[in-house]
Amino acid sequence: MRNVAIIAVESTLMVTSHAVNSHQPQKRIPGRKKRSVAQCIAQGADFLEVEGAEQELVDESGIPWLAVKFDIVIKSHTEFMKDVNNDISQLAKIKGIDAAGAATSLAPKIGTALKNLVPVIDKLASIIQNQQKEDENVRDLVESLREMAGAAADCRDLKKIEGTTDVAGDIGKASLETAILVHDYVNPSLKGHAKFLERDIHAWMNAPDTSLTHTLARKKHQSGTGSWFLNGSLFSDWKEQPGSAIWLSGGPGCGKTVMCSTVIENVEAFCEQKPTARGYASFFFDGTAAQSRNLNYNGLIRSIVVELSDRCGDQIPNALVNMYNRCNTGGRQPTESQLEETLTEILETFEDTYVIIDSLDECVKKDDLLKWIRSVASKTSRNLHLMFTSRPEPEIERGLKPLSDLQKATFSETNTAADIMVYLDACLADSEMDVWDEKDKQSIQNKLSEGSDGMFRWVDLQMEAVKKCNNKSELEAQLNSLPKGLDDTYAQIFERNERPEDLQMLLQWLVFSEHPLTVAQLAEVMAVNFKTAGVPFYDPQLRCNKPGVIWGICNGLVTESEGTVKLAHFSVKEYFITRIKLKAKAHSSTSEQFSHSLIAQTCLAQLLRFDKPSEELLGSGTTALVRVNTSFPLAQYAALNWVSHFHRCGGSSADYPPLHQLTVELFASPCKTWGHALLSWVRLLNLAIEADHDLRYEDNVLGRTLLLTENAYGLPLDAPPLYYACFAGSVQAVQCLINDGANVNSVGREASTRPLLKASEEGHLEIARLLLEKEADVNVGGGLYGTALHAACTTGHLELAMLLLDKGASVDVVEGKYGTVLQTACVGVEGRLQLATLLLEKGANVDVEGGFFGTALQAACAKGHHELATLLLEKGANVNVEGGNYGTALQAACAGGHLELATLLLEKGANVNVEGGLFGTALQAACAGDHLELAMLLLDNGADVEVVGGLLGTALQAACEKGHLELVTLLLDMGANVDVVGGEYVTALHAACMEGHLELATLLLDKGASVDVEGGLFGTALQGACVGGYLELATLLLDKGANVDVEGGLFGTVLQAACAEGHLELATLLLEKGANVNVEGGEYGTALQAACAGGHLELATLLLEKGANVNADGGKCGTALRAACMEGHLELATLLLDKGANVDVEGWGFGGALEAACMGGYRNIATLLLKRGAIDPYGHVDFESDTNE
Repeated sequence: MRNVAIIAVESTLMVTSHAVNSHQPQKRIPGRKKRSVAQCIAQGADFLEVEGAEQELVDESGIPWLAVKFDIVIKSHTEFMKDVNNDISQLAKIKGIDAAGAATSLAPKIGTALKNLVPVIDKLASIIQNQQKEDENVRDLVESLREMAGAAADCRDLKKIEGTTDVAGDIGKASLETAILVHDYVNPSLKGHAKFLERDIHAWMNAPDTSLTHTLARKKHQSGTGSWFLNGSLFSDWKEQPGSAIWLSGGPGCGKTVMCSTVIENVEAFCEQKPTARGYASFFFDGTAAQSRNLNYNGLIRSIVVELSDRCGDQIPNALVNMYNRCNTGGRQPTESQLEETLTEILETFEDTYVIIDSLDECVKKDDLLKWIRSVASKTSRNLHLMFTSRPEPEIERGLKPLSDLQKATFSETNTAADIMVYLDACLADSEMDVWDEKDKQSIQNKLSEGSDGMFRWVDLQMEAVKKCNNKSELEAQLNSLPKGLDDTYAQIFERNERPEDLQMLLQWLVFSEHPLTVAQLAEVMAVNFKTAGVPFYDPQLRCNKPGVIWGICNGLVTESEGTVKLAHFSVKEYFITRIKLKAKAHSSTSEQFSHSLIAQTCLAQLLRFDKPSEELLGSGTTALVRVNTSFPLAQYAALNWVSHFHRCGGSSADYPPLHQLTVELFASPCKTWGHALLSWVRLLNLAIEADHDLRYEDNVLGRTLLLTENAYGLPLDAPPLYYACFAGSVQAVQCLINDGANVNSVGREASTRPLLKASEEGHLEIARLLLEKEADVNVGGGLYGTALHAACTTGHLELAMLLLDKGASVDVVEGKYGTVLQTACVGVEGRLQLATLLLEKGANVDVEGGFFGTALQAACAKGHHELATLLLEKGANVNVEGGNYGTALQAACAGGHLELATLLLEKGANVNVEGGLFGTALQAACAGDHLELAMLLLDNGADVEVVGGLLGTALQAACEKGHLELVTLLLDMGANVDVVGGEYVTALHAACMEGHLELATLLLDKGASVDVEGGLFGTALQGACVGGYLELATLLLDKGANVDVEGGLFGTVLQAACAEGHLELATLLLEKGANVNVEGGEYGTALQAACAGGHLELATLLLEKGANVNADGGKCGTALRAACMEGHLELATLLLDKGANVDVEGWGFGGALEAACMGGYRNIATLLLKRGAIDPYGHVDFESDTNE
């Protein structure tokens, strides 16, 4: 929490440009000036953290002169959006002010507007905080405006500050811009928020990207190869017949991946013929790196979900959004069953879906993969086309055998012989082979084709060896001693290598590293000295001056891919792992553990080089990161991944004395101070976090820590070293620090930095035992979850929970996100039943209220844990306790679609009509989740269909949003009132129209729905339909008498809505129906400005032909010309000028069109405006600067 904040209130030339352009930073022409309008100092609490914070404003001498108190008002979503709409309509009336006197007269009015806006901004801040989806630009804007309000609202002496004649007006206009941005960020119906949501979901899914493998395979592809399969009837039939599957098998190195990439190209072109009806996704299992996420089943499911979702058009599939919401809006990762269910739903959105998977044999969990293939083939047989490649392994053959329509194809030597000849012809035609005459080339081709046994990989390796021959004698010797098969070839490469130890170390890194490595990073690996008797250390004398030397060391075994190095083929990894097993046996470990130990030691040696202050690690931002990566290429990798390698080799229990000694050295320092190496490690982590905010979604200790800390964009530098030893999970380091006198209860500014909390979050049992033996406070809270017991229960660590309870942990303390320990255990994924049983045996009160879900029973029901809910009910849980996110346990069960649980709760006496919670009633929750059977169950048990409340107002509105015709029909048959007003969409008709459900809208209108009810984000059902571009729906509404010129909603009129979204046909229809082209109001002021802001040339032309006023001012961009200029639309700007647009009119508070062009860096438009007579009084245009053309 900040004690002092310096608040600079700046003119709208800076503030509003930040507001409008925060999402898309643009280059600016040099020369723009900041104009500081007023400055003061605020002392007290951080507005973003404290409710009802009172800000005391003081002058430069420290004398108080104004106290402003802002109460955070928590409102429903509907009330919240209504407030924003009111603020927009009021603030839009505030135009330019010419004199200080006018500013004085308007100050009280604007002060009121600002006060009304504060709760809106507070709500936005709350949403950002609670969901941990901070966007830095939006967050900064929110805080800046709130501080501006504190500095200027109700300020009697504001007019006396020199040079501030228009402060009140400026702040009012900035408030308008922020209110509009609030809309874009908060309301899920807008494209702005949809983009934020899509970005967050993509980051949360963290799907592996296999497109690089595809790209590399395309580079290897030789034109004219693969026709034996692509031109066959098997492949063509597969594309046309739903429910078909092909298994394409072949031995190592026969070209399966290249063939797979060719199939993908063919299928992609085929699907593009019907892009909305055909979907496709592909995945390449890649076993060339042990920790690659491209070799596990979970990565496959994530990748296909994301790829198919991206092919669903502009809208994120509901199935994916629902899964995200069920996982605490990204607060935890989805289970594999959730991923599978979501994928099954998404597969059904296309008429035909093609899924191509390469190298099944390289998947590390083939049982799970094959089980899923059988399941998905049976569930979606009507529209799914599956293709796989793999080696002909018996396990895979058995797993695929149950597929009824499975067809098989094989890479036989006969099939591939012609392709190998084509490949050899291409190789021999290379200029590098011109040193050989035709007879030699023919000899090379004959020998390699005869020995290939259908393996392109083998041919490729022999060609590399041939290229090294310097004369005919060497060529003849090489061709007469060709190794048989790939293993013999690799053995030959190792035997002939001049630096075998470096080769082994480099390959260990390539096989077992956590992430792809660059040439420079691999070269740094060789700078760590392992040849001394002591622990390995970084040796500057060994640092390689020419990183490219690794290509010579690893010749034939590695390849470069977009700046990183990877193994050339999966068979390299197989051979290498077999080769190093003997060395691993000497350490009583597997080859994988042995390798991870060496990598962890290398990382620690890299970090320990920073045992003195290092200027390179100071600073922040991109510049600092580039400086570090240039000077110390491996340092960032070492900082991010040494802990992972440490645990993969066995962690504290592993028998690697040098590793443990290096770990202790990292933390070695006086107990109350930081050593330079430890400080450097955390600084390196913070640089990485600053550059990649998505690190918080990684499934490792860093990702989990970032999700749990108050500052998700960095680790605290004031946390005690003992905390970071617990973070690393090193028993030896913790013991060493304790022996040196470290305080086990020490803590930094954030309460979550207590060592016991971190040990409990990560499940480090032995470390927790050490801390407790030294009297660590077992009941102190902090962080997201609460106490150490909360943390242990969240992550399912039963044995650790037992230890904490034995040491006196309180079982009924209410702390953290989920309130009680019992509720926390009920939310957890693993070990929840055993943990809940343990807690109940220890006396946990089953009905203690608090936390996100209110009670343990509601938590269990929300998560669908039937067995756990049964246990809680047996222990006396009250089925009708009200509170928490869903109000009651029944609503929670219904929101999740848990039919059996809802049945159980009703049998236990649950009140079906209790009101409250997110959805108001259980029936609305069931309808919002599209659960027909649940809705029928509730109605059979007396659910009232007319109750109004909750997020979606009524059950009918909820069902209409989802587009469930059968459910809507059921509700109407049960007497649902079609015109009840309430909820986010205002009426059921609004919901149906905004979501594009034509059949539902028709039904509602037939049932008497009023077509012109006003309210909600878009004002009317017609405006909602126009925003979505639903032409048939708009036509239906107009035929039913919808008023084409009703004013209201975000866009003011339906015409402006259609123009803002670029819907030409819709706009034409509306104009034909008499829409007034010059109505003013809404976000863009006029329809013309809306069209120009979006760059819609045809629409703007149409509007001008219909008499649109080219110089109307107002809206977020000021004028149509300014809208075109600020977005860089040259043709539009030219059209407007040709139609008489005034080149020097300023949009209020925004400056003129020339300034807009300059702010965006659009030099061509600025030139046009100057030629048309624009005045440039401030010298904005610098024609020598490097700007956008």
